[in-house]
Amino acid sequence: MDEREFDALLPLRPYASGDFAQAEARSRRSTALGMTLWGRTAADLERQLLAPHPEIPSGFDLADFYDLLHYTQLIVKALNDPGRKSLFPFADWEARCEIVRRAIDYLERR
Repeated sequence: MDEREFDALLPLRPYASGDFAQAEARSRRSTALGMTLWGRTAADLERQLLAPHPEIPSGFDLADFYDLLHYTQLIVKALNDPGRKSLFPFADWEARCEIVRRAIDYLERR
């Protein structure tokens, strides 16, 4: 594959102001879903992790869960980088990722 063929696979377009607004809205939805899904305490996180399936918050669709999974996987990847010193517990983010994966699995089977 040459450069022209590669570029043809990724149709690029100019960045528009609406793109930022849309990305910001998705980010806010993912944050709200994460806070609702994981709770505020370590006990909330543990409860969701140990449940047969996570409690699924209402008002979110499968695409929201996939967005959240994408963001948490990016965080886990960054925390797993041996060249970085992290202030955040790696295991907590692995647990969060697992909860989102299990929620997606549950939603897809319903």
